[in-house]
Amino acid sequence: MSKWTDIEMVDAVQRRDNMRLERMYRDCKTYFSTHAMAFFVAETNVDDVFQESLIHLWREIETRRIEAVDGKVCRWVNGERRPMTSSLLTFLLAIAKRKHWELLRKDRLLLTDNDRTLEVLDAQRYDTVPDGLSEADVRERVIADAVLGMTQRCREILTMFYYEHRTLDEILAVRAENQSKIGLKTSKYKCMQRLRQTVYDRFRQLGLHA
Repeated sequence: MSKWTDIEMVDAVQRRDNMRLERMYRDCKTYFSTHAMAFFVAETNVDDVFQESLIHLWREIETRRIEAVDGKVCRWVNGERRPMTSSLLTFLLAIAKRKHWELLRKDRLLLTDNDRTLEVLDAQRYDTVPDGLSEADVRERVIADAVLGMTQRCREILTMFYYEHRTLDEILAVRAENQSKIGLKTSKYKCMQRLRQTVYDRFRQLGLHA
């Protein structure tokens, strides 16, 4: 990945430095392609999600909702400027995931139950590896389906910990539902165990090695 800092990325957008903006675009695209693909189901237009997410990030910086202050990248939240706890790249990924869920709901690819659970429609499932799909494609799809089928609570905890790289203390600060660090750690462990078991069971059903 690029060695340049988030502060330099903020400066590039605010100065509208085309050369550095092109570099930012490439770096963001590389990061997105590396980290986000397993979370997208086949029907999603991934390029559109990336473009919309990057534009959203740029606008946050252009309007100075995100800006560099005293050597730190900060963001305005609820009328208060706070240092960001994630990098701009992980923030971009969080934007993309939110837009992804919104797109799936809009296109009726998902069923919702009081917004607590998300399930892939039965028509999207299959009992054998479809012709024309590589094993890697199927594995990604299985993981995506498993993540979409988790409760919102589990999905939020695992996303913040593994993909936004937040600490347990940082997650605890934004999740009123979890009242102790030990309880949050237990929840994270149980959520990951359920996700792994779901994925492994589906792999076995499809004749894939776990």
